[in-house]
Amino acid sequence: MANPDLELQQAVIAALTGDAALMEVVHGVYDSTKASSDGAPWGEQQGYVSLGPEDELEDHHDCFTIEEITLQIDCWSKKPGRVHAKQILRAVRNVLSGAELPLPSFGNVLTELELQRVVPDPEEGVTHGILQFTFEIQVH
Repeated sequence: MANPDLELQQAVIAALTGDAALMEVVHGVYDSTKASSDGAPWGEQQGYVSLGPEDELEDHHDCFTIEEITLQIDCWSKKPGRVHAKQILRAVRNVLSGAELPLPSFGNVLTELELQRVVPDPEEGVTHGILQFTFEIQVH
């Protein structure tokens, strides 16, 4: 049986990694951010995007069900100040705001930005940008 949250995750990662403007300012887009020999997750760009917490709700209607998935997308920068983190945030917003993401097994996907924040990270020299998007997926 198809799983809307897995298809959404794949579509989000594909959309983000397929965007040249975003990939100019980050080393990569990760579900997991363990350090590796190629400099990941920071890389030469000193920034990356990772998937954060996710919440799901179902909304049942007479003839169909809507799965509402709220996904946090974390944007990380080691460059001084907030400018780089804000560049990453804007690039992610440009990709996902109002995007029509292809989900092979499901109907329409509506995308809405709920929140954008920039906060200092407990790790010295790291700036953390946070985006929360809500995706409404027609399941039946």
